Amino acid sequence: MNQPQPESPVAPPGAAQRALGAIDRVAAVVIIAIMAAMVVVVSLQVFLRYAFNTSIDWADDVGRLLFVWAIFLTIPLGIREGIHIGIELVVKLFSPAVQRALLRLMGTLTIIMMAVVCYQAVMVTIDQWDELLPTLDVTVAIFMIPVAIGAAHSVLHLLRLVALGVQPQAKEAIE
Repeated sequence: MNQPQPESPVAPPGAAQRALGAIDRVAAVVIIAIMAAMVVVVSLQVFLRYAFNTSIDWADDVGRLLFVWAIFLTIPLGIREGIHIGIELVVKLFSPAVQRALLRLMGTLTIIMMAVVCYQAVMVTIDQWDELLPTLDVTVAIFMIPVAIGAAHSVLHLLRLVALGVQPQAKEAIE
């Protein structure tokens, strides 16, 4: 006789899961490109400064901008992998049912927080759109765009976490 298999807490990938996976892959490629560009710009700036006692006017702004984009686009991928900061010392003392309830409660509160962050980032972007960076003919608001994108992307991962009620297991560091 075939015995029923225990139900997995992870749902099979549906259209929403595949779409989120596609967003994650795009984010990963963009992050890699941003990091590569940041390394090139900062390295070139350091080389020019020490080798030729000169610099690129816009290198500091571009390096800082690329860093901000990389950080905020990476946050949702950390949420997906379960590598965000969490304190589990007390939570592990509870039963699995209480742990799932706490996970869902904290996930819901975090969704609300990220929605507020996204909304405020959009409002600041709109408010700052006419201001330009001193060294580039680019809006200062370009620093807030990744905040909104990262917060919205985080909401998608948090919705999945709340729906499934299962925390992704962080990959252990190799020591």
